Amino acid sequence: MKGLLARLKPDGLAARFAILLVLALLGANLIAAFLLAREGTSFDRAMRLQGDAHRLAALVEALEHADPATALSLPQRSSTGFTRFSVEPGPLEMPHTRRLPDHEAQLMLNVPDRAIEIHEAGPPRGGQDRAALLLVSVRLQKGFLAGHWLNALAYPLPSRQAWKWKMGFFVPLAASLLGTLIVGGIFIRRMTLPLSDLAEAARAAGRGERKARVAERGASEIRKAAAAFNDMQRRIAGFETDRLRLLAAVGHDLRTPITGLRIRAELLDDEEQREGMIRVLDEMAVMAEELLHAAGTGSPGEDAQDSDLDRMLAQLCADRGIDYSPTAPLHLAVRPVAMRRAIGNILDNALRYAGAPLVRLSCDHASALIRIEDGGPGIPERILDQICEPFIRGEGSRSTETGGVGLGLSIARDVIRHHGGSLSLRNRSQGGLSVEIHLPTTPSRQAGCDGHQFLPV
Repeated sequence: MKGLLARLKPDGLAARFAILLVLALLGANLIAAFLLAREGTSFDRAMRLQGDAHRLAALVEALEHADPATALSLPQRSSTGFTRFSVEPGPLEMPHTRRLPDHEAQLMLNVPDRAIEIHEAGPPRGGQDRAALLLVSVRLQKGFLAGHWLNALAYPLPSRQAWKWKMGFFVPLAASLLGTLIVGGIFIRRMTLPLSDLAEAARAAGRGERKARVAERGASEIRKAAAAFNDMQRRIAGFETDRLRLLAAVGHDLRTPITGLRIRAELLDDEEQREGMIRVLDEMAVMAEELLHAAGTGSPGEDAQDSDLDRMLAQLCADRGIDYSPTAPLHLAVRPVAMRRAIGNILDNALRYAGAPLVRLSCDHASALIRIEDGGPGIPERILDQICEPFIRGEGSRSTETGGVGLGLSIARDVIRHHGGSLSLRNRSQGGLSVEIHLPTTPSRQAGCDGHQFLPV
């Protein structure tokens, strides 16, 4: 039961506010209906008197101007199943009943200048099969029956007919419900729209778009949240700029002393020492170069562009002599330089350690998948989870002949994360390493998935 309620509960804030508003208004209407039911007798009296007032006034007028025979027969012929008329010397009276002066004043508007008495009805009197609703008496002033009283017993209408009268009471309630819903829906939409903008900007920030900002509008709490988000974006952009500047400075400043030391090392007479120093300096040069690449990858200055991922893979594989079979265009908004660098690092690692890999592209309704599989030795399980950290290498030595300094996968992971995607590595059961790159697709891009079959894990 709880699971069913959880599925039926709307997910959006605007929908929840709308349902809350509907429930509140329906609750108010139900309370009004309950009060109407409790005061139903008084309401029914007023409605019956209002409905019978014109007929009663016409009957009084007819009795005062009719001949004796007609005057004596007219009350019986005018009676119905819900109103019974009679002419008697005095007004109808019942013990322990009270007069209704408000109703008398209402009837006097239709039958002016005549004595009127209206009593509430009590239990059934002798000869009556049911209780009356009202006892109405009007004193005749003219004609054959002058001085007598025209008495009327008004009985309750059946529920089906009574509610026809009462429905008019609910018309303004229904109109207020509809009007409040329309106005409330507009205001709720305007109130929650900044939250949708904030969510979209947060997703863009997760993809590494540090220029994403939110308009500071709406309620004070929403304005504060938007201002905090914008301030966070500015701070993160500043931190990333400082970090990239530091890496670039370190990598650039190391080049000159490394080059000078290498020239001095080549002048050494001791061949063994010369080769050892040159090897260490070459490793330092590779490290400085990697730092420069790390500083330049994913630079906030590069904007996302609409790129064909299938074509990008074909070009990267062709540049490295890797076989790749293009399928169908798959357009995504990516930073092309950074994405080429990331995928290129993974392809270079596969070529360096395992030979030409198998590269495949597929997608489903939510993401694009690039799978790169090789037939190499794989990565030891003990470091598989840390292999994407900076300066971690799957090969134990630090020699430049067997790889770089351990920044390639770290750079690739950061670039892919900035695009809102993920990078995962696992050893294949038949041997080798499988690298999977998941990149999110948007609804407008999902049409491009028609030519790609999503590959099972």
